[in-house]
Amino acid sequence: MPPDSNAGVCKLCQQTADLRKSHVISDMAYDEVINPASHPRMVVVRDVPTGRISDKTQQTRFWERLLCERCEKQFSKYEKYAAEHLLNAQLPEVKSISDLVFTLHGLNYASLKLFLLSILWRSSIAKGDFFRGINLGPHEVRLRQMLNSEDPGEPDEYGCVITPFLPEPNLEVSQILSQPISTRGDGHNGCLFSFRGFAFNFYISRHALLPAVRKSFLTKGGELIMVRARIGDYAPLSDLWNRCVSAIHREARK
Repeated sequence: MPPDSNAGVCKLCQQTADLRKSHVISDMAYDEVINPASHPRMVVVRDVPTGRISDKTQQTRFWERLLCERCEKQFSKYEKYAAEHLLNAQLPEVKSISDLVFTLHGLNYASLKLFLLSILWRSSIAKGDFFRGINLGPHEVRLRQMLNSEDPGEPDEYGCVITPFLPEPNLEVSQILSQPISTRGDGHNGCLFSFRGFAFNFYISRHALLPAVRKSFLTKGGELIMVRARIGDYAPLSDLWNRCVSAIHREARK
């Protein structure tokens, strides 16, 4: 094969083909956030113990050659649906504390669930340093099988609790992309993503899930309960977020 060929084995269908530049985290994560023609507006938050935590220079998105064109188009269907019905959707207005909890109705279970699973799987198979915190081991095989056959599984199979973030003063939460991390809580292994003003908290194990957690997963009937929160009050991200705010403010003074 020519030296500059992009041929390889597609990670999803396992067929040899020309591999595309696959966005590890959906391209929708960067919508209206990256603008190469102007000053960078996306803030990439890296989970590092010391030194610089925010990186406002990342403008090229995170991509790797993972999928063939056919599989890319398959994932694009899910991403388009998620963009229209979640990431870019007009969520109910917050007028009182009772509005912090709300339910979206009429969602397509398969389309949205497969969108979520595709992010989880791609982040685990990615080789880039930004995704070093996600390693699903044997779960990668199960997720690949589900995605390859377009099987969204049961609601509690790699269920995801989605949390919309409340606005922050002088800081646009939709422009924050945090480094994916593995989590451990209530006896469950999980993975946490944050982009476009939402936290996506996946539960990798499904035994003895708390009723409140199980109730928050997308249902086959297309209902999704969500609870708004401030990033600083959201326990899995609070420390990282507080350090990020300090870094951003510190850099703004330079």
